[in-house]
Amino acid sequence: MLPTPAYGLLPRLLVAASLLAGGFANAGRPLSVDDANTDDAGSGHVEGWYARQAGGVNSWTIAPAFAPLDGLELGASLTRDLTAASISQSLQAKWRITPSQENGCNSATVLGASQTRGQSGTTPYLNGMLTCNSLLGSTHFNLGAQRAPGGPGVGTWGLAHERAWGAATVHAEAFGQRMVKPTFQIGARKGLGPALQLDATLGRNNHRYLFSVGLKQSF
Repeated sequence: MLPTPAYGLLPRLLVAASLLAGGFANAGRPLSVDDANTDDAGSGHVEGWYARQAGGVNSWTIAPAFAPLDGLELGASLTRDLTAASISQSLQAKWRITPSQENGCNSATVLGASQTRGQSGTTPYLNGMLTCNSLLGSTHFNLGAQRAPGGPGVGTWGLAHERAWGAATVHAEAFGQRMVKPTFQIGARKGLGPALQLDATLGRNNHRYLFSVGLKQSF
C-alpha cells in the first residue's frame, strides 16, 4: 500500500502535467518505443528529462504515471519547448491486455491525446504494444496511429531491444511514422538506489544527432 502522502501527491502531479505536458505516447524512460508492461497496482513513477529532438528542438519534460488497478496505468506528460517557447500536454491510459511473461510475450494498448497550448484541437493517438522476454533480453514492438487537428490519420511504428549489461540496462531502437524518416537510437539506464534511476539516450534522425538525459523516481 502507498502511504497517504503519495496519494495526495499524485493528483497534483497529474493536474500539473495536464496543464503543461506534451508529446505523444509516453514510453518508459529512456525508451521511445513503449513496452507492454505497467506499474504494479497502487504504485507509480515520475520521469523528468532534457532532450535535444529532431529539428533542433530543445525541451524539458515531466511525465508522472500511476496504476490504480492491476494492468491499468494512467499517465500524463508536460513538455516545455525551449526553442519555440511553447508548452504541450498529454493524457493517456495504458491497458496491459495479457499478463507479463518471464519467458514469453504479452500485449498492451495505449489510448491518449495531446495538445499544444495556444493551438486549437487535440491529437488523439492509439498504440498497440507487444513485449517478448527471453534470456537474451526484452524486445518491444509498437504499431499505432495518430491524427493531428484537421489532418489525416498517420501510422506509427517502433521496434526496440533491451538487456542487462553489468549494473546497467542498455537498449537499441528504431521508430517513426509514415512519410517521415525513422529515428535510430541507443540508450542506457542505471539504478542509483531502490527507487531512483538515471538514464540517457543518443540517436540520429535525418543526419542530425539527438540526445536526452533524465531521472525516474518510483513510489
